[in-house]
Amino acid sequence: MKKILLFALAAALLLCAGCASKTAKTVDTQEVAKKLISTVKFADQMSQIESKTALKLYGLDESTVAKLTVYESTGATAEEVAAFEAKDEKSAAKVKEAAQKRIEDQKAGFADYQPKEMVKLKSPVLEVSGKYVILCVSDENSTAQKTIDSFLK
Repeated sequence: MKKILLFALAAALLLCAGCASKTAKTVDTQEVAKKLISTVKFADQMSQIESKTALKLYGLDESTVAKLTVYESTGATAEEVAAFEAKDEKSAAKVKEAAQKRIEDQKAGFADYQPKEMVKLKSPVLEVSGKYVILCVSDENSTAQKTIDSFLK
């Protein structure tokens, strides 16, 4: 009887350990954004913008986003880095939609103004993991993807 009980307990512990490994990582949006800024080569000067400005830019509000860090270029390029921690996974889906809309808005703005920027906007790196949404618009998608993966996976 003791062997069966020990076996059941061991099996339960193994199952719990398996569940724990699937739990989403905790990600610091500031750290992710800074790492992207330091590892990806941007053609333009990147500057962090205020949270309220970023929320307005993405059409979001504080009921959806817990934390965010956004860097923009001077406007001469479409380059951008945005790292969001949504309130929950359902909110993360809304943040992803907002990021996709931001990309579409940028496409409309740069199509005639700076057509060469369309290359960056056609395939930006946009990743969602749990309640985190990370966007990087640059010429270095491979570097951006590796950097983001190091935080999310």
